[in-house]
Amino acid sequence: MRFLGIILILLLLSGCYKIENKESNTELKQLYNSLIDELNKGDYKLVKYFSREGIVDTMYFDSVNWPQELKLFSELNISKSRLSDYHILTSQNGCEKQFYSKSDKNTIKRYEYLDCNNKLSVAVNLSKSSQLYAFSYYLELNNKGYLIEITSDVKMAYESDYRVEGKFITSEDKIN
Repeated sequence: MRFLGIILILLLLSGCYKIENKESNTELKQLYNSLIDELNKGDYKLVKYFSREGIVDTMYFDSVNWPQELKLFSELNISKSRLSDYHILTSQNGCEKQFYSKSDKNTIKRYEYLDCNNKLSVAVNLSKSSQLYAFSYYLELNNKGYLIEITSDVKMAYESDYRVEGKFITSEDKIN
């Protein structure tokens, strides 16, 4: 009898629970997948430049797991947020979209992408903060590579600025 009472309460609560209609932007996820397919089919390699406090390290990769390499971008996909929390501007006949947060509570403050002439370009401003820390991220991605700039400040512990730049290269490309 107690089990039946619990089921009845759950049914009543579920009837009162409003499921939010979460708008999504599946177009951007498809664009990421298309870029990853292009990188896999084009036999691209990767050169990464890491810089921190004026010191630059360079690494070359002949074999790249592109979904893993670009995971940061796909994980920050604006479609994981409610699109109604953003002002959305569209230009260039719909191939450029800009999302601006309506609230300081959103982690992703600005997100824009272009898909003009099948050339994906993405830019993301992201920040997280509390009384103990502040992190600011700027990310860019296009068909030639990506850029990640991170500024972090953990109160009374450390401050750090660093940058990671990845260039997608083929055997015909010259490395700078």
